[in-house]
Formats: sequence, C-alpha cells, structure tokens
Amino acid sequence: MDIAGIGGFAEDIGVSFGLPILFICLALANIRISSRRKYAGLKLRLSLIFSIALFAYLFTSLMLQDRTVLAAIWQDNPVLYSFVYFVGGVLILAGIVALAYWQLRPALWRRNESELED
Repeated sequence: MDIAGIGGFAEDIGVSFGLPILFICLALANIRISSRRKYAGLKLRLSLIFSIALFAYLFTSLMLQDRTVLAAIWQDNPVLYSFVYFVGGVLILAGIVALAYWQLRPALWRRNESELED
C-alpha cells in the first residue's frame, strides 16, 4: 500500500490519542499533589469529561482534514479499510463506556465524599 499522506495521517492519529491521554495523566498528577482531597473526585470526573470531549473534537477534525487519505485507502483496499474502521469504532466506544462506568456514573456524583472514601 503506497498512499501519499499516510505518514501524516498516522501522526495525526497519534496526536488524537496522545493528547487526551497526556491531559488525563497531568490531571491525575495534579489531583495527587493537591492538598484539597475533598474535590478529588470532582476534579477527576471533570478532567475525564474534558479529555473525552477533546478526543472527540480531535478525532472528528482528523476525519475531516485527512478525508483524501481515507478515500485513497478505501479505493486501494475497501475490505481492510472497513475492518479497521469497524475495529477502531468499537475500541473507541469501548473506551468511552469503560470511562463512563469507571468514574462518570451519575450515582457517583450524587454520593457524598464520605461514602466514596469507604
């Protein structure tokens, strides 16, 4: 597969995944360093929501910006493109569902902090 622009497309994918992960790591470090442990859960949830929104924005702009590369990949091998597109969508959806189940459940927001510490 010799498609012009595929290297830039791969770099854009790396940024789309790397930047939200970097933000989550920095937020977790900030939460651990912070002296106010009372708001740690809220900070974590807000940073996760922001990182999911950032990922969605970056990934959407990637799909719009590199649509010529995606069209060239489709024309070269539609079965592989469809498989990779499907697997990527499933992995992204699974990641967002895992984050939502881990920290973004509404029940966690309604509890008070004393119940969360137990």
